[in-house]
Amino acid sequence: MLKKILLSLLFTLILTIPAHAAEDFSQMNPTVKVVSYKKLFIGQTLGYGSGSGTVISADGLVVTNHHVIFDDDEFKPLDTFEICITFDVQKEPVCQYTARLVAHDKDMDIALLKINKTDVFGNQLPDLKYLNYKNSATPKEQTEIRVAGYPGSGGKTITITKGQISGFEEFNDYQYFKTDTDFDHGSSGGTAMDPEGNYVGIPTYIRSYAENVGYFLDLREARSWLDEQVKKSAFADREAEDYLEQELARFKKANDDLTYTQDHYPFVQVKLPEGWEFLEINEDSVFATQKNLSNPVGFSVYIMPYQFKVDDGYMDKLEEELEGIKDTFPDYKKEDVVFAGQSAWKVTYTSMMNRNVTYYIPYGYTILGLSYSIDLDEADKQEKAIQPALDAFRFTQLPVDDPLLMPTLHFDEPPFAITTAGDFRLQKNNDKQSKDLLAEAVQKDNFEGSFTIYYDQIYKDERHLTAKERLDEVVKNMGSRKLVYKNDEVVLGGLEGFLYTYEYEGSKYQQMRKRMVIQVRNGDYEFSLEYDDLTDTFDKNLPTVQQMLDSFEFKGEVTSGLETSYGSLGFTFNDIQNHRYALPISDLADKGIVKGYADGGFHPEQLVSRAEALKMILESKNHLEREKGSKKTVDFSDYKTGTTDYWDVAQSNSLSQYIRYATEKNFIAGYANGSFRPNQSVTLTEALKLLLNAYEIPVWAGETNPWYKKYMDKGFELYLIPYGMYDPGQPLTRAELAFLINTVYKKAK
Repeated sequence: MLKKILLSLLFTLILTIPAHAAEDFSQMNPTVKVVSYKKLFIGQTLGYGSGSGTVISADGLVVTNHHVIFDDDEFKPLDTFEICITFDVQKEPVCQYTARLVAHDKDMDIALLKINKTDVFGNQLPDLKYLNYKNSATPKEQTEIRVAGYPGSGGKTITITKGQISGFEEFNDYQYFKTDTDFDHGSSGGTAMDPEGNYVGIPTYIRSYAENVGYFLDLREARSWLDEQVKKSAFADREAEDYLEQELARFKKANDDLTYTQDHYPFVQVKLPEGWEFLEINEDSVFATQKNLSNPVGFSVYIMPYQFKVDDGYMDKLEEELEGIKDTFPDYKKEDVVFAGQSAWKVTYTSMMNRNVTYYIPYGYTILGLSYSIDLDEADKQEKAIQPALDAFRFTQLPVDDPLLMPTLHFDEPPFAITTAGDFRLQKNNDKQSKDLLAEAVQKDNFEGSFTIYYDQIYKDERHLTAKERLDEVVKNMGSRKLVYKNDEVVLGGLEGFLYTYEYEGSKYQQMRKRMVIQVRNGDYEFSLEYDDLTDTFDKNLPTVQQMLDSFEFKGEVTSGLETSYGSLGFTFNDIQNHRYALPISDLADKGIVKGYADGGFHPEQLVSRAEALKMILESKNHLEREKGSKKTVDFSDYKTGTTDYWDVAQSNSLSQYIRYATEKNFIAGYANGSFRPNQSVTLTEALKLLLNAYEIPVWAGETNPWYKKYMDKGFELYLIPYGMYDPGQPLTRAELAFLINTVYKKAK
């Protein structure tokens, strides 16, 4: 639904943008600028890279490089393309045209685009000036060469450089000319011409050793390929193309009128003085500067939406964050002012001979930041230049306090839905610079915590790894962060993955925070759902966070028969935080091997009895056999009835079934007086013997003095006994026994 609304809005806006006068195409230069865009999952497009191209037909076919149009991260062509045409070599190219991909070849590093028949304002394009790729030129060594393109080092206008062919070289079985002609990466895909103006090559490679050496593909190598491709139809991602056309039209109109009026909340209007230009206009930011000056002044506007009204609590938190600047710059100053008719803060400080100024303007459920920097050597001049723009800044509609967010957020790509819970509010991300962030949920007045959803590609060298292997890598590189929980068998919305929770110190001294990360895989991509907050708030909010996770619904092809299974998200019990054995306790609790008490605690330092230890050990071994799918699992209820060999173990004792089973298997033995002493604290050596017997770990069959020495030896050999636990007769706590069991369990698994 959100996508349909967005597309409908874009269509409406495109219709309401007035058509601009068509350019004089008889004056166009066939060398064009190509900008490639990537479609983001938040519904916007992001410039990925740029290069040059050559128009080779009247209907707008453009030759450029494969690497100009290709996404190396996702290993596929980019989604849509902007074309900028030069009509006057002394002026910047006009960037109001789009193109679609026809074909591409990686080995030859060549691609073919097709310019769309209308510009972004709906003007029909006439026949275009072009260069003939089938000319009869036969360039040779020392032939003079002119290269036309749009190098990054050449300013904003088309750049033409001269040189000569200085040699030949082969790449991927294709012949390239080597040249001393000066060009850089922005020239990729441009036009190499001989003295007669024949199109002879495509600038492609640059290698830097002692000096720059340029390479361009001999166009004769590409002719047969081009002959085949020019007959093909172009293809496009219409959603990406529609959005790009809307952005380009908005940008061009704003610069023509020197005014940008935002069509969505908070409905700001930015009006520029003469001699200024907009450098960039996004959904949530605007950048503008003076034109054609060596030391221009400019400003930026950032719009920061919030899920609630920006109130005194929000501003108090902002002031707290600004304290870091105040501590760094002694001339820091914050003033209460009125800006654009609204109460605002004006923050100033000096850094590197520049006076930095930011206005913070709360406006309903957004806060705007307008920033600029004044060179102190030209302070009067720059202040005078920027003041008209500041005076003209205004809001065109009244503030709104509530964004009226829907409780359930739907995405079509990737196809999923999630619902907020409790007092969280969920909002879609519109900041294209945070391109992997899909949405964020926050609580009112909780400025420390957030629940975020990311979606991104898995690194190529990690795609072959299992969830466990990837989680192991994360844990290995955790550094000073303290792992408190992990699970490599997570299922969320039918997608499989892993989760980990760790504790770390925040930006303030001894400010402890906790972070939970769930990563579930969808092919070569993965969702990352993360909750980060102060430790106490994190623990309190876990049930609410679990509700949001349980609502996660993936609507594509799933990898598991389960819908959701992730165990606990942090500490399972309320009394093991910062305990030495918190992680093994959580691991066993997640498997159902250990349980807590009615007060929510585990009581980690409580001594554990012989009977309770026997139950924990046998249940852990049984769980392992179930995981393996073996036939060695035991139904302990079969041992609920019958006598025991010990006079102090009543038949009604709930733990008697484990004692009967262990006696039958010769895992345990009682005392000389016929007792078992079920309530007596288990010692280290007793627990080791039970563990090694239950897990069928071989121990030397000979006799030792004392009797338990061989069990202690095996414990040290397998690194079961932690540092500091050396007394064989030491009574074990519940936490210590959990550590021993979890260590043996993982080794046996």
